[in-house]
Amino acid sequence: MLTVKEACKIFFGKSFTAQQRIVFFRQLAVILQSGLPLLRAIGLLRSRLDSELALVCYRLQQLLARGSTLAGAMAQEAAFFPPLAVKLVAAGEVSGQLGAVLEQLAAYYEEQDQLRRFVAKAAAYPLLLLAAAACVLLFFLLYVLPVLADVYRGMRVEPKGMLALLLQLHMRLAQYPLLSLALAAGCGLLAALGGKRGLRWLWGRSWSGNFYRLIYEVRFCKLLALLLDSGLNITQAVAAVADTVSDRSYRSQLLLLNGRLQRGLDLSTALTGAEGLFSPLTQALLDVGAATGYLPRMLREAARIGEEDLRIKLAKIKEVLAPMLLLVAALVIAAVVCAVVSPLLEMLSALPA
Repeated sequence: MLTVKEACKIFFGKSFTAQQRIVFFRQLAVILQSGLPLLRAIGLLRSRLDSELALVCYRLQQLLARGSTLAGAMAQEAAFFPPLAVKLVAAGEVSGQLGAVLEQLAAYYEEQDQLRRFVAKAAAYPLLLLAAAACVLLFFLLYVLPVLADVYRGMRVEPKGMLALLLQLHMRLAQYPLLSLALAAGCGLLAALGGKRGLRWLWGRSWSGNFYRLIYEVRFCKLLALLLDSGLNITQAVAAVADTVSDRSYRSQLLLLNGRLQRGLDLSTALTGAEGLFSPLTQALLDVGAATGYLPRMLREAARIGEEDLRIKLAKIKEVLAPMLLLVAALVIAAVVCAVVSPLLEMLSALPA
């Protein structure tokens, strides 16, 4: 569901994009790995980026010149740097691996952006089909129906049932075009929001593949691997991942998992109580990683397998959903056409042979 914050960003201001974050983190990582000091690196980066990012760099410069750490300066620019990035940079500064952490952040945001685009494209296709059907129906109501209505008036045919309702609707559209446009825009917005909620509900069902659980699982594995590589311990890393999750149910499960880890349980034992949090394959990979000491590597492997599974499931449901939506749209349009043409067919059938 669209939040107030997201709506304000849409209508009142431009928010930063994932691509801008990718460019910032990747270029800063390259400059730092070349051996340039942090303050000079930010100054050089400022001269190379667009005006929006240059302003961010300028404010970072001012804070760094006053003795702030990079993580502390980034925390003051919350509009551009998410809490996750601030925590990772803080860990990178402590461990002395800031350049490597920044490069990993850029790679993470790039992978997330690719996954988001793929999921958005899969979700947009069915909605576009419905929008196309609505446009066809609107064209029929505005341009075809008036012609048939004139024919019926000439023949002194009294509209009944759905035909009368459609003529009333056409009359209102013709009398109040601006109001009709506003209502159409409102209905389109409600349909988009309702469609988003409907897709979220559909993708959360186990019989449809439980896409949202899979998306969160992939994201968890990538984030946890990134946080562990930056130097955080397992409890700090799981807590940081939980802070980035918006779904309450999934977040509560992560917090329960973290509580078991804080009580001294090993990861394999703690995962046994996390019902529905991970797929059996992911849980098996995490068990292997915890037992062998290669947990970040196993997390990345689980994320790779989960992404492949997600793409396959989305492609399959798209193949099934598109024909179903086309069939529904065709039935609705056919019902409207039949309601409009039925009086004419009745008159023709009543004529003597």
